Amino acid sequence: MLIDLTHPITSRIPVYFPWHPATRVTQTANYEEHLCVVNEITLGTHTGTHIDAPRHVIEGGAPIDAYDANLWMQDAYVCDLSPREARAGITVEELRGHPIPHGKAVILKTGWDTRFGDADYYKTYPPLTNDAADYLVGLGVPLVAADTPYTLDVHYIFLKKGIPLVTNINNTGRLREGIVTLISAPLLIENGDGAPARVFARVEEE
Repeated sequence: MLIDLTHPITSRIPVYFPWHPATRVTQTANYEEHLCVVNEITLGTHTGTHIDAPRHVIEGGAPIDAYDANLWMQDAYVCDLSPREARAGITVEELRGHPIPHGKAVILKTGWDTRFGDADYYKTYPPLTNDAADYLVGLGVPLVAADTPYTLDVHYIFLKKGIPLVTNINNTGRLREGIVTLISAPLLIENGDGAPARVFARVEEE
């Protein structure tokens, strides 16, 4: 069974920085005049559910289109850290309390995806701490996904090692702790610093 872990693209998607493009979905053709419907979509590369590549924060870093497509389908360990209070950082001690396998991707489940779209979402999400990020790097994770954003420091920790960050996933309440197949499909943007993505988890039938 596939669980869709993607936030829909709408004009209501919040953005963090004022210089990040606002998302707009505008109809440009209609059935009456054009015999079809076409929409124009304006969005930034880090809109909604998306993937960060090293080029996002590192000059000369690898772009999103440099990765082998096999990276985007991985066995991943769902680490259930929910429920979680606002700004409650995810610590290395917490992660050590979960049997995260060496060399597997990790999904950090905080439950904060239910707050996506709130005006204070980017100010109150529970961040992964720097020490916890270093711990995951030490476990050899090839990919990290979370139902939150990441701090700038954590971006550097992972992206300097070439480890992409799947950001703002959705529907984590349907994931149980343990191994799933994570499918993350970023748009293939030439020299992209990142890309919006459609993300799924393949799980055993409920």
